[in-house]
Amino acid sequence: TAGLIVKETFKKRISNIEQGIMNIEVRYSIDLKLS
Repeated sequence: TAGLIVKETFKKRISNIEQGIMNIEVRYSIDLKLS
C-alpha cells in the first residue's frame, strides 16, 4: 500500500543520509591524522 512504500523510501533516504554523514566523519578524521 501507499503508506508502506512511503515508509520504505523514507527509511532508505535516512540510511543514505547516515552513510553520507559517516563518510564525512571518516574523511574528516583521516584529514586530522594527516595534518
